[in-house]
Amino acid sequence: MGLSPTFRQGGFFLPLSGGIDSSSVALIVYSMCNLIVNAVQKGSDPKILADLRRITGDPEYSPTSASELCNRFLVTCYMGTDNSSKETKKRASTLAAAIGSYHMNIVIDRAINAVLEIFSTVTGLFPKFAVNGGCPRQNLALQNIQARIRMVMSYLFAQLMLWARGRPGGLLVLGSANVDEALRGYMTKYDCSSADVNPIGGISKTDLRRFMEYAKIKFKLPIIGEILSAPPTAELEPLKEGKLAQTDEEDMGMTYTELSQFGRLRKIDNCGPYSMFCKLVHTWSDSQSPKEVADKVKHFFRCYAINRHKMTILTPSYHAESYSPDDNRFDLRPFLYRANWSWQFRAIDKQVDYITSITKNASNVGETKKFSGGSGKTRAGVTV
Repeated sequence: MGLSPTFRQGGFFLPLSGGIDSSSVALIVYSMCNLIVNAVQKGSDPKILADLRRITGDPEYSPTSASELCNRFLVTCYMGTDNSSKETKKRASTLAAAIGSYHMNIVIDRAINAVLEIFSTVTGLFPKFAVNGGCPRQNLALQNIQARIRMVMSYLFAQLMLWARGRPGGLLVLGSANVDEALRGYMTKYDCSSADVNPIGGISKTDLRRFMEYAKIKFKLPIIGEILSAPPTAELEPLKEGKLAQTDEEDMGMTYTELSQFGRLRKIDNCGPYSMFCKLVHTWSDSQSPKEVADKVKHFFRCYAINRHKMTILTPSYHAESYSPDDNRFDLRPFLYRANWSWQFRAIDKQVDYITSITKNASNVGETKKFSGGSGKTRAGVTV
């Protein structure tokens, strides 16, 4: 049985933070609008215009530009809190204006505080951020509630925004969590990464940056340069004098470039902890010691193990890259892993000790040769 016009979907709702991930999703929709407008103007396929009129609920509608169509198709919303900066708000608004999306700036602190008041009424306690004296558990809970309230608000606005604009139907919520963050587990379960569709759920941050560089030139959008140069941040902890005090890479304990390499090696090269270390100890030899490489590999796999359960509830995504993890609908691997990877981590430690000893011996040989004038012999005539 077909859906009545009241319940058909008439576009998309996107929480737009002003960062690379959500901005890239907005640009994907804008790119789609460009393709649709070009196809309608060519008139090669009448079905495209017919579908467009059905989705918009306007039997006479013909798009005049990609930005005008984007205004009908895409609703973007910056959901600010006391922890949000003026810079991210400005970037989100500027990008929305450039692509033509129907944009809103809202503040969700009242909703967050209402939830915390309920907890406080029941327990008599009120959690604090770490900078205000709270423990790590309190600090994490306060971050997560902000992210989850954004998900609730997203679905509320997605269901009612077209009604508020006098149009039938609702909107599909778009997610914007990249594949690297999913593997690392750097996301809140059932937060605004939960959506109806996630266009970038199988794409790494590294490739998203490349797409943004392309879009900057293709669509002549200077604001993308500002988005690319800004440090990625969740903005879930208090600001310091109005400036960012939290960055994604510092929180994760690794850079996005490193995380992208971990993801490729894990999927494409089928690497576990030990084999990944053996590859990276050579790849990163110019910049990191074997011990540093080992620590980062262990950290990644610990995080992968303890957050593996999050992979089973990810929003449906488009999987096109070779490094993309299996779609969770068909991923039958366990979702509980031993976080200490006991055998693999011991093997890594033994290899670090071996490499260190070899390097130390080589260094000693070099010093001896230097001391003996390069002959390879000590002054007592013993060959080294």
